Amino acid sequence: MQRISALWQASPNKLIGALFALTLAAMMAVASGASFTSTSANAGNIVTAGVLTHSNSKAPGMILNVAAIKPGESRSGTVDITNTGDVNGVFTLSQDNLLDSDSSNPLSQKLSLVVEDIGTPTTPAAASLKYTGKLGDLDATAMGTLAGSAARRYRFTVTFPDGGVPTGPTSGDNAYKGDSVEVDYLWESVSD
Repeated sequence: MQRISALWQASPNKLIGALFALTLAAMMAVASGASFTSTSANAGNIVTAGVLTHSNSKAPGMILNVAAIKPGESRSGTVDITNTGDVNGVFTLSQDNLLDSDSSNPLSQKLSLVVEDIGTPTTPAAASLKYTGKLGDLDATAMGTLAGSAARRYRFTVTFPDGGVPTGPTSGDNAYKGDSVEVDYLWESVSD
């Protein structure tokens, strides 16, 4: 005990530090005793990328094959678009390669076009308008979102508006006699 008293008088900080270290060592020895433990693992985790593809019931053919349309007449064609992938796709319709036989008096600016969503191939529904305007003016048009494996049927209706009685052989509707227009319709899908 005299030694501790002598150490205390010589260097109290060293004695307190030594006692603290001994106390800490004793606590660790007691705390490191046996205890319960448990572990678990999640092995074989896999991540795969989704697939977005679609089919077009008329590709690479025509939706509209209209011959000898006359003023006041309408003709229609349908196409089924199916999301054959496994992720949702946002679909857009646009046109390309518009070619009028008479560029100075384009038939594409006379004809009206209506594009409607008319349900699924197996379950018709009330028509939902997607585009209405001149055949030649169709720009990128939103057609809706299709879930993986879902399908929609779209109806394209072209109308030759009746311009009334022409006053001469090249006036009014007569100006379009024998004219033609050709256009490609493009379907694009982008994952949402």
